[in-house]
Amino acid sequence: MAVDSRVLTSIGRAALVLAYPLVAHFGVIQNSVTLIAIALGLLIVLPMAPALGRGSVIAWLVLLPVVAALWWLSRSTHGTLPLYIAPVLVPGFMAVVFGSTLLAGQVPLIEQLIRIMEPNEQPEPDVLAYAHQLTRAWTLFFVTLALTNLVLGLLAEPDGMLLAAGITPPVTVPELWWSLVANLIGYLLVAAFFLIEYAYRRHRFPRQPYRNMLDFFLKVLAAMPRLVSSAAGPRR
Repeated sequence: MAVDSRVLTSIGRAALVLAYPLVAHFGVIQNSVTLIAIALGLLIVLPMAPALGRGSVIAWLVLLPVVAALWWLSRSTHGTLPLYIAPVLVPGFMAVVFGSTLLAGQVPLIEQLIRIMEPNEQPEPDVLAYAHQLTRAWTLFFVTLALTNLVLGLLAEPDGMLLAAGITPPVTVPELWWSLVANLIGYLLVAAFFLIEYAYRRHRFPRQPYRNMLDFFLKVLAAMPRLVSSAAGPRR
């Protein structure tokens, strides 16, 4: 099966995104501001990669202050602080993407995915009901993950957000615990949710517009730009 170049690009970017939590976690446990700066660089530069690849002058000009800021961060005594932001913003953003499609007059995100994969088919009522429930489940999952990362980030010791602000929390948790949840366990939970739901869906709805999990994953990656751009757009 020939794979679209855009899908390959998406896979490459996904691999780099997955590299971020590993580099960030090792930066924390090694207390290495250099690794932390590299992790943040991955997170910041990845969205800019397409424009940089096209040779966009604006993108390259923006990259200069980013590099300067990361260089300064690598010499800062509070280099860990920016790492507390991404584990809250990323699942928070995903919660908004999923949740906004549950508002009145919107089309649940999973239903949008179904219609993209099968543009010539009208989904059955039980499939649409499941799509709505699954969209709600992903929303609650990402909200829970964002709040968990936020609470652990506030209470982390010695470089947690409250302690860095000069506020002593009533209880603290080791920074290692926060990093394990925010940079490793959280992503494993997302993968587990994805795999378990996939297996259940294949059992409940045997007829699917994909052959296997790899084919499904590639189709989701290909549909992702349309899903994100239209998250709050499509109406019933």
